[in-house]
Amino acid sequence: MVAHLLAVLLCCAAAVPGLLGAAVTCDAGDVTAAVNFAVHHINEHHKHGFKFKLLEVQSSTYEQGEGGCSIDINMNLMQSQCHVTNPKPEDQCEFMMQSERGAVATCNAKLYVMGVEARVISHNCITKPELTNAEMMADCPDCPTLLPLNDMTGVQAVREAVKKFNLESNHQNYFALMEISLLTSGYIPSVGMITWPKFVLVETVCPKHSRIVPEACSPRCPDRAHHVFCKTSYSHGTAQVGELQCELYLPRNTDPLPIGVQEPTCGSFHDSPEGAACTALLTTHEPAIHQICPFPLAVPLQQA
Repeated sequence: MVAHLLAVLLCCAAAVPGLLGAAVTCDAGDVTAAVNFAVHHINEHHKHGFKFKLLEVQSSTYEQGEGGCSIDINMNLMQSQCHVTNPKPEDQCEFMMQSERGAVATCNAKLYVMGVEARVISHNCITKPELTNAEMMADCPDCPTLLPLNDMTGVQAVREAVKKFNLESNHQNYFALMEISLLTSGYIPSVGMITWPKFVLVETVCPKHSRIVPEACSPRCPDRAHHVFCKTSYSHGTAQVGELQCELYLPRNTDPLPIGVQEPTCGSFHDSPEGAACTALLTTHEPAIHQICPFPLAVPLQQA
């Protein structure tokens, strides 16, 4: 059963082929490298939900200055099927299909280039579902309905799925819920209402079968933790979780800790000062998706 539960992803490439190979320059005739640099920066700072891919460049302007230039880019992005914990570069991820109820983002990125060095000064995005439920219903009546990420049935479904994962997994440590990434629902004749959750788990410091209940276990820090992206189904009629389909992502840092040093623990982005600053700065609030946070985030020093 566990063999069907986990599909280990072995694409933890350190480089980002195709994305950052070309240097960003002040040549206004070639905006490709600057756009790729900006999209990668957005994904590097996107700490929740799914990675985004470039859909189209709306406009780009270059302002030459002494020793360098400023670049202003307006672009449209679309959500990919890769969660932010997936080590795949975004250009290797597939776009989320319309029936999967993904999101789109209209973004502005400002870059500064001096010599061979480029940096993103700021980015701001408006993120929203690709289609509203009403638009989806008109276009595809049988397609799933997008649910708020705090939907009570969806949250219950994920809780049961996390228990199922820890029961069936042969990993040495317990896993805790990192986030609910997407919730959809629909009606299937002869079956009834179904909720389809997509969620992410993070490895904790608690050995499996320890006396501590998994819900009380602290997560490992992101670079030292295994992460698991799962999707499943949940029957409203039977209150049963279906088969788990999961991918396991390896830690980026596997260096052993010094003797006597305990494994560090970290809280989630959603409960962090950075997460709170993101929520406060968003100009719109979409309860069914994880929106792209503005950059830079002004986190009070006393909270950092």
